[in-house]
Amino acid sequence: MFFCSTTVLAAIDLSDLGVGARCLGQGKYYAAGIDDASAIFTNPAALAFSRGFKAVSMNGTLLSDVNYLLLGASDDSALGHFGIGFINASVSGIPITTVEGSGATRTIIHSGDTEYSNRVILFSYGTKLGRIFRGKGDHLLFGLNLKYFLQGFSGGGVVMNDAAGAGMDADLGLIWDVNPRTNLGLSVHNFLPADWGGRFIWQKNSVTESIPMTVRLGGDFQLNQQLNLGIDYDLSRQTGKPSLWHTGLEFSPIQILALRVGIDQKAKAETSGSIGTDNNMTAGVGLNFKGFTFDYAYSQFGEIANNATHFFSIGFREKREEDRGFSYVGQKRKGPTSVTVIPKPVIRSFKDVPNDYWARKPIEYLAALKIMSGYGDGTFRPDKVLTRGELAAILVKAKGFKVADYPPVDFLDLYPGVGFAPFISVAVQRGYMKGYADGTFRPKAIVTRAQAAEIFANYAGLYQKEKVSQNPFPDVSKTHWVAPALAASKSAGLFEYLGGKDFGPKELLTRAEAAEILSKVPFVKEEIKEMISGEN
Repeated sequence: MFFCSTTVLAAIDLSDLGVGARCLGQGKYYAAGIDDASAIFTNPAALAFSRGFKAVSMNGTLLSDVNYLLLGASDDSALGHFGIGFINASVSGIPITTVEGSGATRTIIHSGDTEYSNRVILFSYGTKLGRIFRGKGDHLLFGLNLKYFLQGFSGGGVVMNDAAGAGMDADLGLIWDVNPRTNLGLSVHNFLPADWGGRFIWQKNSVTESIPMTVRLGGDFQLNQQLNLGIDYDLSRQTGKPSLWHTGLEFSPIQILALRVGIDQKAKAETSGSIGTDNNMTAGVGLNFKGFTFDYAYSQFGEIANNATHFFSIGFREKREEDRGFSYVGQKRKGPTSVTVIPKPVIRSFKDVPNDYWARKPIEYLAALKIMSGYGDGTFRPDKVLTRGELAAILVKAKGFKVADYPPVDFLDLYPGVGFAPFISVAVQRGYMKGYADGTFRPKAIVTRAQAAEIFANYAGLYQKEKVSQNPFPDVSKTHWVAPALAASKSAGLFEYLGGKDFGPKELLTRAEAAEILSKVPFVKEEIKEMISGEN
């Protein structure tokens, strides 16, 4: 007989383990979102937490014999955040033996060696629902994985030909960004029914297996600026298998360091024949420097000391200005709230904005929505230029963010007491504005039209091409630094008020222009429509 046979094989989803060392070190909780590239293997909705290129790798040895490798990368596109992942587990030098004879004359003959491998290839997508519903639903994230499985033996001659197969399935992820300190998530792995292709087929004998579905509910809670708590509940979909808990803590005493500990429950066979649970301790440490990450995890597997495994992950997360002050704890905090509109508010007029003034309506509408206000003397001062600090305050007020929920950002010229500092912190962390190369923000600097084009393109979430094929305005060439953002803003109608005139990139932005541009941003435009119609 042969010791290696398909009768002892089953379709195994390696992504159940492939969660990255960061996640493993904190008890393998992930349903509410891990915001680096390991989201490809856990909850793909978390890919939409932040923009930019992300990559992750992990390797380790399971049970002293199984070599484990994970690779993943993701990046932005016009349609959302896409990623690709690969997992491989392999064992080499497995002897193939036969037994000849019986009783005292029985002989075990070594007839060769074979290698076992299990591979999973994942294609991932994640986005905010606001991308689909024009700014509404930014607090809800959606993700999807398509997975292709390859598993079996190679080598060993014809006797192993039936011990290999392939299959496919899919994962679904949802995350609700409840507030800046709380995320709730749902992750459903291998949800496709067999009729839709969710199955594994062994070669030669065409035996078909379903791939077990797992459902996770979880929460991620930022207890303070340094401490994060995560809890997952793994709902069993298999008869007799218990539901499991995964919980962990992540502590970041300084921005570049994270310490982790957790409990990862796993199912285990009892001597009575039933299935119980093991409470496996995990621990880890993470380092982050200029976007590069190194994570180590210790993960216990059962009660046998030799089953403990050490995992190492190396990754990269593109560091953008909105990530200034990046630390492990709290790095994915969002939490937008929409402007509350009171049906049919009183439209306020200003004595220096006459009825025939070109921007009268947007000025009055934004004043009614309490996004932009006038001065105590009854004026609006439409021709007054805007500083960077003032513009940050307007943008944050328009989206109704609570500035107290956001930690201060690190700029040389921004400290408690500086005007508009809390609003600047929010605007920078949300990715609407950024600082300068010398580490300053310059809150009192006047905003130019070119700077405004870039800021409002980011604010409206517009897709910006790396290069444009034609000049966006007669006086702005396609090679100008602001051309991609300006082309996107112009296409979205934010600069309709200029008509066929030159853009004037060095012209200073006035309060009237800011009101006009902001009134054309999709979500503000919707608020104005609701206000005018009297619908809440």
